[in-house]
Amino acid sequence: MGRSINGWTSSAGWGLGQGRARSPGWKAWVAALGLLSGCGPREALYETKLLTEACSGTSALDGVHYLRLRVTGEGLEPVERYVPVEEGTAPLPAVPAGKGRVLEVRGYTDLPRAGGRVVSLGRSHPFDVPESSGAARPTVRVAVRRVNEYVRPGGANNACVALADPRAGHTATLLEDGRVLLAGGYQLDLNGNTSTLSTAELFDPVTSTLEQAPGLGSPRAFHTATRLPGGKVLLAGGEVKSVEGTLPVHDARVLDVAQGTYTGVELMAARTRHAAAVDSGGHVLLVGGVGEGGSVLMQTEGYDATTGQVFPVRTPLPRLGMGVMAVQGGQRIAVVGGSDGVALRPEVLFFAYEGGTFVPVGEGARLREPRRDAALVPYGGTERLLYVGGHDSPGLGDDAHLLASSEVVSPGAAEPVTAGPQIFARSEPCAVALPDGRVMALGGRQFSLGGLVSDAHVELLVPGKDGGAPALLGLMPLERQRYQHSCTVLEDGSVLVVGGLDDTGARWATLGDLFIYTPVPLD
Repeated sequence: MGRSINGWTSSAGWGLGQGRARSPGWKAWVAALGLLSGCGPREALYETKLLTEACSGTSALDGVHYLRLRVTGEGLEPVERYVPVEEGTAPLPAVPAGKGRVLEVRGYTDLPRAGGRVVSLGRSHPFDVPESSGAARPTVRVAVRRVNEYVRPGGANNACVALADPRAGHTATLLEDGRVLLAGGYQLDLNGNTSTLSTAELFDPVTSTLEQAPGLGSPRAFHTATRLPGGKVLLAGGEVKSVEGTLPVHDARVLDVAQGTYTGVELMAARTRHAAAVDSGGHVLLVGGVGEGGSVLMQTEGYDATTGQVFPVRTPLPRLGMGVMAVQGGQRIAVVGGSDGVALRPEVLFFAYEGGTFVPVGEGARLREPRRDAALVPYGGTERLLYVGGHDSPGLGDDAHLLASSEVVSPGAAEPVTAGPQIFARSEPCAVALPDGRVMALGGRQFSLGGLVSDAHVELLVPGKDGGAPALLGLMPLERQRYQHSCTVLEDGSVLVVGGLDDTGARWATLGDLFIYTPVPLD
């Protein structure tokens, strides 16, 4: 039965489940909002379902007394409403019909004006509010999670969701529908034997479910995965372990998620442990890596998403452990640091697609502290990059010095490379840029008495405002140390961490876990 609230009809109320993290959680179905038009109010119906299931950590609604429901969208002035949880039922904020609406739900300990804190958070996938009340009503699902905790997604019977195939050296790609494609990688058994994976899985962070994706056709690890305009994903190169040793892969596959199919593409060179980035026109630059015979690959090539063809790039770039990322709205691609196999390369180079290929553009720059195996991410927006961690050796021998520093690359600035914030010294950190400009660095490799081991440190790097100094916030360490894992920013601004290798120097394990960290919002 519906209920009238402030003149509008809510077709379903809210129910609050009892218990903590392993309880079914709280679910809400809320519908029917007012739509103002030139002819007066009309009814614009849709439903909302809040999901709080998790198999670990604090319940998303523990200590929550108010929910803030906020709807945003292009051309829409944000509309919000605070709702006491104890009421059990209320309408969503009234919003006009339109496309690309996003519902954000925050759980507060009290009203903000009374000193209430945000303790849980969730955001929906963009949805459309229909013009006509007779149109089909969309159901908007929002996964609400505890902030500042590592939350394990809960599946059937509230069991922790785990990979069908534990994996490291894989790729994780956020798809247009909000799911994450986890592809390839390798497993290491207790005897140190490596097997390469040809499987792929799809994780839905809203429903906390995993499903098998179409297989890759052939095993590959340490490949690149690049989301193309239109939603397809280019999985390029990589390596496979065989009786002949470790062999680089000579092909790529383009995944069409909507159709569930792959298309094969022959690369110009077999390569693994390379880097790739796509520009705004759908042109992918493939740089460096290890080629046949184990040598550093000089040949650079490109892929055109429009034609489905590869093309040569005339500029040779022998590189390992470098960073590659699009800048300036995707008009250019930056290649930062790394090693040519003999010496560290301090250059910061920029490429643009002109005349059917990528060509060097601009004056470039030089790193203050050359490094390889660092993480390259946007910093404080899309106009700057942060190159964080790494080490100062062309290889990674016992004489390598792990770096606790970072550098900020600002294309076109008077001083294009400046010092960035400090982190715990390590190489191969996994780092991501949050939507609010902060950077999160997780795990990696560090030295111990027995040599290189996995690392559990996590930091949040905060850009300085108005030229001020940046800040560093140390977060709770990972429950299990790891490297060669993946970290992916989800649509709601939380971070998904998957798999990797837990190597203590005396033992190792390929991890099959998933967990999600939701940062405390800045506002």
